[in-house]
Amino acid sequence: MIRRITIGTTLTALALVLSLSSMAQAVELNPAAVAFKTPDQFKWRDPTDQAATNQVVLQGDPNQPGSLYININKFKSNRFGNAHYHPNDRFIMVVAGAAWRGTGTVVDPAHATRVPKGTFMVDHANKPHWDGTKEESGAYLIAGIGPATQTEVPKSPGPWAGGDPAAATIVLPDQIPWRDRITHRTATLAGDPDKRGMFVELLHLPKGIDFSPPHAHPGPLYTYVLSGTWWVGTGTTFDPANLTVPMKPGTFVTHFGNRMHWDGAKDEDVTLLIIGEGPVTTLRADQVR
Repeated sequence: MIRRITIGTTLTALALVLSLSSMAQAVELNPAAVAFKTPDQFKWRDPTDQAATNQVVLQGDPNQPGSLYININKFKSNRFGNAHYHPNDRFIMVVAGAAWRGTGTVVDPAHATRVPKGTFMVDHANKPHWDGTKEESGAYLIAGIGPATQTEVPKSPGPWAGGDPAAATIVLPDQIPWRDRITHRTATLAGDPDKRGMFVELLHLPKGIDFSPPHAHPGPLYTYVLSGTWWVGTGTTFDPANLTVPMKPGTFVTHFGNRMHWDGAKDEDVTLLIIGEGPVTTLRADQVR
């Protein structure tokens, strides 16, 4: 038997699809609880993206002492900078492509270490280091406490003498210290979320995991979506199917302190880079009096 599709049936189905689409687009997060920027909303220093090195500041002011800052630096291929150092530690996640890193005052790309996407690094304060790219372009997400000034050191002709192992820490993707939790995995990369001070942590949520219930933290948390689609809701009405907004890879999300929110993964695994200042405690909605 051949099933006939009438024009009326087609229009009804189309109306239903448009209605569902409108409902999905109508979901809005409480801006006092969560703010986010998608990659196409980033305001790069060079909007034309022609510069060999480009930058966008996502949080804070790198030049302000005591400010927790987060920025992304991206690099064209085939460029190396001079050796330099910073007054404070900087915490870096390679978020695109691959770069090359070296330490000491002799810039020698032949002795650089390749750091692909997913590598975590620390530039230690007042220690000369250098980096650049070869055939591939690359991008760093950089976080730290300001000021993030940069002081170049006089060029040294060499020869290469091995660099300075104390100048930088490099953790390649297969060296990330993952810890299995009951429903997810975490990796603390810097600091400690349970103690005072800045921390950097990875969170991996497998698809289909139960959403976290509505909860709040005492201070802001900053999250960069490394992979997968992360679904976020705000308020105390818990409805993952209808009241969440998708955060695609490359989205930067701010959860403000003492505001109810909830989140999870649906049909794909999610990996998040989370930055904040501890101690981080969690207060569920049902604990609020």
